[in-house]
Amino acid sequence: MSFRYTLQKVLDIKDREKKTSENEYNKATKQFEEMATRLYDLLKKKEDLESSCQQQMNQGIPIHQLQQHQTLLMRLNVDIDRQQQSTNLARNIMYQKQEDFVEASIELKKYEKMKEIRYEEYIEEQKRMDNMRMDEISLQLYVNR
Repeated sequence: MSFRYTLQKVLDIKDREKKTSENEYNKATKQFEEMATRLYDLLKKKEDLESSCQQQMNQGIPIHQLQQHQTLLMRLNVDIDRQQQSTNLARNIMYQKQEDFVEASIELKKYEKMKEIRYEEYIEEQKRMDNMRMDEISLQLYVNR
């Protein structure tokens, strides 16, 4: 008689749930990284524009060019605000997916631990049964002498 875990199907389902939540977490992490990279690029672009504008102002710059820089800077600020909101949303989603993944991992561990305990109980029962059989065989050998 071999060991059969009665909750094996549940364990398999929990394992699938864990893998699914892990994939979702990885996707959310990748999405957050992409959003954060875009935000970084926009901030870098703004910094470069401000630096360029400051250098040109030190050297002297026509008013219309200054107005263009200001307009571009305002557009960048709007884009940065939007990107910050998107990045924060992606971060929140990533954290939620991480919590789901951790929860699924814990659930899986519970069932794996239950299986391990049941297996150890099975092994102990098998040892006990083997000892009983050995005792019975010994008794039969002794009686037959």
